[in-house]
Amino acid sequence: MEKSANQKTISIIGGGLVGSLNACFFAKKGFIVELYEAREDIRTAKSVSGRSINLALSYRGRQALKAVNLEDKIVANGIPMRARMIHSVNGEKYSMPYGKNDQYILSVDRANLNKELLTAAEKYSNVKLHFQHKLTDCNVESGMLVFKGKQGTAKHTYADLIVGCDGAFSSVRKQFMKKKRFNYSHVYIPHGYKELTIPPKNGEFALEPNYLHIWPRNTFMMIALPNLLSQGNPPSPSPVVEDIECTDAQPLMFPDDEDTRL
Repeated sequence: MEKSANQKTISIIGGGLVGSLNACFFAKKGFIVELYEAREDIRTAKSVSGRSINLALSYRGRQALKAVNLEDKIVANGIPMRARMIHSVNGEKYSMPYGKNDQYILSVDRANLNKELLTAAEKYSNVKLHFQHKLTDCNVESGMLVFKGKQGTAKHTYADLIVGCDGAFSSVRKQFMKKKRFNYSHVYIPHGYKELTIPPKNGEFALEPNYLHIWPRNTFMMIALPNLLSQGNPPSPSPVVEDIECTDAQPLMFPDDEDTRL
C-alpha cells in the first residue's frame, strides 16, 4: 500500500498478543503499520518458546477480539469455565461461580490466539510484519529506529509513533532508560514458575473441565485450566505450579484423587 501525504506510520515493537492486536486496531484507523518481532514467525516455527498455559478470556478480552472480528473464531475453540474449583488441603472441593448461571470465562490456547491475531493483522493492506528483527536503538523524538535483522545486518527506519509491546524486558523501555530523569524499577517476586500436565483419563478430562481449578497453599499455589490438545489428542487440563519444590511431604499438600495426584 502506498503512503498518502497525510498518512502516519506506526512502528509496533513486539508481535505477541498485545502487539498483534494493536496492529489490527491501528490498521482499522487507516495508519501505516510496521510490526517488528525479534522471534521468528510462530505460525511457521518448529517450536515456540515462552509460556504455554492457556489464557482465561473474560468479557473485556472478548470485546477487544470482537472489534477486530475474531471473537467468534476464538470463542468456538475455547472451553467455558463457569466457576473456580477450590481444592483444600484436606482433599475437599468447593466451587465459586464467576457470575450468574449463564456467565463464564473461557480457557483459550495462548499460541493459537497469537497466530490468529498475526494473521488478522496481515490481512490489512496497510500492515507489514517483520520477523527476526530485534530493536537495538531508537529515538522517540525523531522516530528513528535501528533493527538487527536475520542476517545480522542493521536496518534503519523512521516512524511517526513508536509503540512498545515487547514485554517485561522491553527493548523500547531500555532506550528510554538512557534518557535523563527517566525512573524505572524492576523487582522480582520470590516465586518460581513451572508448568505441568495432568494427562487425560480414559480419553476424558482427568478433572472437571468447566472450572478453573485452584490449589491455594498460603505461600504458593497451583492452578489448572482445561486445554484441548492439538492433532486430535484427548483434552487435558494444563496446571501451572508456582514455587513448588519436590519433597517427600509434597503429596500431602495435594491429597486429591490418586489418578491426579502430583
